[in-house]
Amino acid sequence: MSLTCMKSCFFLPFLLLFSLSFKAHPCRGSDTIFPGQSLSGNQTIRSDDGGTFELGFFTPGNSRNYYIGIWYGRLPTKTVVWVANRDQPLSDPSSSTLQLSHDGRLVLLNQSKTEIWSTDVNSTTPDSTIAVLLDDGNLVVRGGTNSSSVVYWQSFDHPTDT
Repeated sequence: MSLTCMKSCFFLPFLLLFSLSFKAHPCRGSDTIFPGQSLSGNQTIRSDDGGTFELGFFTPGNSRNYYIGIWYGRLPTKTVVWVANRDQPLSDPSSSTLQLSHDGRLVLLNQSKTEIWSTDVNSTTPDSTIAVLLDDGNLVVRGGTNSSSVVYWQSFDHPTDT
């Protein structure tokens, strides 16, 4: 057996294991905002069922105002079902962010980095708090990645935001 073949045979199993580690979670996070991550501009998250629901910045009609909302992701016309900041629209979504704060709240910051909307519920474990868009269109802020984790806040409890 040649030296080149021996090197290839030794390297191949490591390459295979390395590539499989990336395939283990191909869609991980597409429905979730993790600590340290944020949404801005045209970034969105989609429900894990293939995108029935989508959350992100949108502008209604010919308006110049932008909002954070949830809409049906599969319809040809954007049909918004929930809006966070209806009373405080944004003028620039690319410099505004939706993110988890240091205390575990989901917050919307405008272009001046001023908080204009939040879930107003502090987490008891802020470092492991995540925001997830569920398959039924409910946006939840919960502790950890386990689906049975404590839910600190959910959009279904706040229909007045629509």
